Amino acid sequence: MGEETAANRLVVVTGVFDLLHIGHLRFLEAARRLGDRLTVGVESDERVRRWKGPSRPIQTEDDRLALLAALRVVDEVFLIDGERIDPEFYAHLLQPLGARYIAVTADDPFLERKRDAMSAIGVELRVVTPRIENYSTSRLVKLLGLP
Repeated sequence: MGEETAANRLVVVTGVFDLLHIGHLRFLEAARRLGDRLTVGVESDERVRRWKGPSRPIQTEDDRLALLAALRVVDEVFLIDGERIDPEFYAHLLQPLGARYIAVTADDPFLERKRDAMSAIGVELRVVTPRIENYSTSRLVKLLGLP
C-alpha cells in the first residue's frame, strides 16, 4: 500500500464549544489521536440560538473559534453557518476537506444517520468518547445561574 497523504489522516469534529470544559478537551484529544490533523467546525451564533434559545451561546462565535484555535490539539477551525442541520448537510460541508474521520461522542443523537451520510462521501465515523458525565455547557450554565 502507498503512503497516506496528510489529508487522508485528517480528523474533523463539529460542535458548539460554548464554555470550554474538560469534557470538550478530552473529546478533542481523543479525536486528534485518530489522525495527524484535527479540524474543528464551530456552529455559528445564529444556529446555536435556533437550537438552544436566545440566551445562547454565552460566547460569540469569534471567541469560540479563537479559543479552539489556541488549543495545541487543534490544527484549524472553521465556522458552520446556514439553515440546514441534517447529517447530509454536514457531509456536503465536510466533503471538500478530504477528511478520513469524523469523530463524535457516544451520545450523538444522529449517530447512525451521520454514519450513513459520512460513509457516502468516504469518511469514517468514529465514536471517540462516551458522554462524560457532569461536564456539559448546559450544566455549567445552570451552576452559574445564567438564563
